[in-house]
Amino acid sequence: MKTFAIETWGCQMNHHDSERLTGFMKLTGLDAVEDSSGADVILLNTCSVRERPVHKILSRIGDLARTNPSAVIGVCGCVAQQEGESLLRRGSNVGFVLGPGQVQRVGEAIRALQQGRRTVFTGFDPEQEYCFHTIFRKSSTRGMVTVAEGCGEYCTFCVVPHTRGREVSRPFDEILAEVRLLVRTGMREVELLGQTINAYRCPASGADFAQLLDAIAREPGLARVRFITSHPRYFTDRLIEVMATHSHVSRYLHLPFQAGSNRILERMHRRYTREQYVDLINRIREAVPGVNISTDVIVGFPGEDESDFERTLNLLESLRFGQVFAFAFSARPGTPATRYRDQVSEEVKSQRLQRLFAVADRVSLELNEKLIGQHLQVIVDGDSRRSSSDWQGRSDGNRVVNFPKQGLTARVGDVIQVRITRASAHSLYGEAAVASSRLPVLGASVAPLAAPDSM
Repeated sequence: MKTFAIETWGCQMNHHDSERLTGFMKLTGLDAVEDSSGADVILLNTCSVRERPVHKILSRIGDLARTNPSAVIGVCGCVAQQEGESLLRRGSNVGFVLGPGQVQRVGEAIRALQQGRRTVFTGFDPEQEYCFHTIFRKSSTRGMVTVAEGCGEYCTFCVVPHTRGREVSRPFDEILAEVRLLVRTGMREVELLGQTINAYRCPASGADFAQLLDAIAREPGLARVRFITSHPRYFTDRLIEVMATHSHVSRYLHLPFQAGSNRILERMHRRYTREQYVDLINRIREAVPGVNISTDVIVGFPGEDESDFERTLNLLESLRFGQVFAFAFSARPGTPATRYRDQVSEEVKSQRLQRLFAVADRVSLELNEKLIGQHLQVIVDGDSRRSSSDWQGRSDGNRVVNFPKQGLTARVGDVIQVRITRASAHSLYGEAAVASSRLPVLGASVAPLAAPDSM
């Protein structure tokens, strides 16, 4: 075995896990290749939040057996944790199974393969050391940093606590050390990750997420700080204050509401009401003008009737989110909602999802069109997906912005001021106006937030 490739499905946490897997695989002496068709070892880093991606993974195992029969497959991620040893029976080409709590053992799995043994490593060890020095970062501009792993909310539809374990926060000082390392290596932006990131509590000091974000935002050299995903229950006034205080904390916020009906929210075990969510959004927007808020929505949750769904559409209309990630309810193994008797038909779920997308796309287009003529600061990510003659980057509000390279001296990682000339529901197009070396960072005159009384 000389080469490996990784195919990744799912959220930012999964993509970051692939960066961790890459680092550990390189330590075994294998070289990374982009094309799975020529790799000796193929890692499938999987997602099981919905049923369809699980089927795709199982189908992919069969495809690889035909297209690259000599390759050995390692099934990693949430499907690995969910399905465990049964994945070894999916085909002789599956050499090992590695849950998301066992990423650091991929080298051990490779050594077992070299000895002719197939292994299964699943489960969670909260005492396991998190080794950030071995992470192989794919982006030269944006570094992802795990703040907490797992989730303790146990929403009735969600498999995450079962596939990623209960929530475990990393030590405050360790996270800061990782951020400082990224800055020293030239990263312009950090993206803080956690399933319920604003529930963070340092296991040593008890510091909360507002304090952590405040400390990271004060690190010199950072152009932008982003974080995902927040839960409405833990979005405190202190966190709003941090966002308002630091101009380079991204004006983008992902804050799922899932359903606009209090009856459905209660069945989901979300532990907030529609009214509380609306009040939170209003307080955030008042304190942080121009913030771009995206959200998650589930349609067709068991028991959802037309009036419940209309309340969800009404919330989309009234709150006007920049982006909406919507999904039809998918029954997941081991979750309470799977056992509810009043399941909604697939036909109704599909119809409601299309109606929701129509509203969401219209609102998103209207919001983006209002940006025409404005100047946005954009960090260059690389070539545009549409044309190699254009750059692509993201604005402070996490909107995709494309603009011509012609006549512009720029590199990946540069901060460009772009005047927006066109808009669609999902991206913007503009012309470069001013290039700068970095976004403005607040000076030391801003006082840190006081520690909570409990610390």
